[in-house]
Amino acid sequence: MPKNHTISFIILFFIISAGFFFLPQNKVFSADLQLEVAYPVLGTGAKITAQSDLTEYLKYVFDFGIMIGFFFVFLSLAWAGALYFLSPAIPGALNDVKDRISGAITGMVILVLLYLIIVTINPYLAIFKLGEIEPVPLPEPNTSYPGVTLYESENCSGTSNTYTNNVSDLGSLNNKVQSVGISQNPEEKLYYIAVLYDINGNWGKCQYINPNNPCAPKIDPFAASASIYQYDFYPKGDGIYLYRKPFDQIPGKEENKKGGYLKITNSQIGKGTLLYLPNLRFTGMSSNYNNLRDCSVPEEEQDCAKYDEKGKCTQKECPKLSEKNISSIYISGDYLVLLVYFAPGDNPQGPWTYCQAYASNNDVNKEGPEQIKWDAVRNQGKDPNWIAIIPIKEK
Repeated sequence: MPKNHTISFIILFFIISAGFFFLPQNKVFSADLQLEVAYPVLGTGAKITAQSDLTEYLKYVFDFGIMIGFFFVFLSLAWAGALYFLSPAIPGALNDVKDRISGAITGMVILVLLYLIIVTINPYLAIFKLGEIEPVPLPEPNTSYPGVTLYESENCSGTSNTYTNNVSDLGSLNNKVQSVGISQNPEEKLYYIAVLYDINGNWGKCQYINPNNPCAPKIDPFAASASIYQYDFYPKGDGIYLYRKPFDQIPGKEENKKGGYLKITNSQIGKGTLLYLPNLRFTGMSSNYNNLRDCSVPEEEQDCAKYDEKGKCTQKECPKLSEKNISSIYISGDYLVLLVYFAPGDNPQGPWTYCQAYASNNDVNKEGPEQIKWDAVRNQGKDPNWIAIIPIKEK
């Protein structure tokens, strides 16, 4: 394969892969349909079944493309080797051999760099497995006394305390919790979820405990507080409103919408959802978070997407919810809202760099913050990049 052909193939594969990876990350393929053909299991272990979601399809396509790319590199090198042995009888063959080897090596380097860039830098691939919250795993039956038990030793043994309510200060257990047990009682319809934090008041470095496992046998002993709630399989709330303006500048929930807002409805939350904030825009009631035609921000306050040569804005765009653009939150119903900063080096299973739980302990009405304070995040130079919403029985 000539050098320009190799590079053209790699560029084409990169464009196709990029198209897949910029699809909305909160959409999934339907698992109700049966596959028409049986897809082979790739050498990387990737496979597709009737229950596969979007992330598994993307991984399969990416791995398959990488394998095809390396196969063409191999063919190019093999053909170059054959030409080399035939070069005494074919004038100019050596020049063709050099071009093919150069093109194959260039293609191989591009493939390796593409794989490293996608896997290392793209935050979606790192956070695919953060989906213990998207949706919240359905708790499995457990007949022991329901609640969340925090242990000072690993493997859910030794000194422990059991909780069924929110804990803003773990007291004597501060920085001593090394394992967590969650007991569910389906007969009484009592199911629990838990999030641990390293600062009193339910914020700071955090870890979501998988409610499907009766015991998280080993965790870092960092916890100083914990969000502990009964999980609700059938939430009846209105949803979550994310506002661009704080309530202390525009009083009243309806008036505050005029500054720009996004509503995440109860049906969109379902059994729990996790959304990437840079993918969301202030589109009001629209379920299409990127539908710029539904922007709820006044045009004069929208971001500028394009400037002319004189520095005048020629194209507006609806502001995203990333960085510090969320100024207030209205929680209309019983939900636990987590603003999360997931750093590139964080383990998807936790702990994560930062969480802030809402409604906070200081929120008397449990309706969310009228003015979000980013002080802790600003001190770290980071802003939340994810929002997790979990339906609970009572906030």
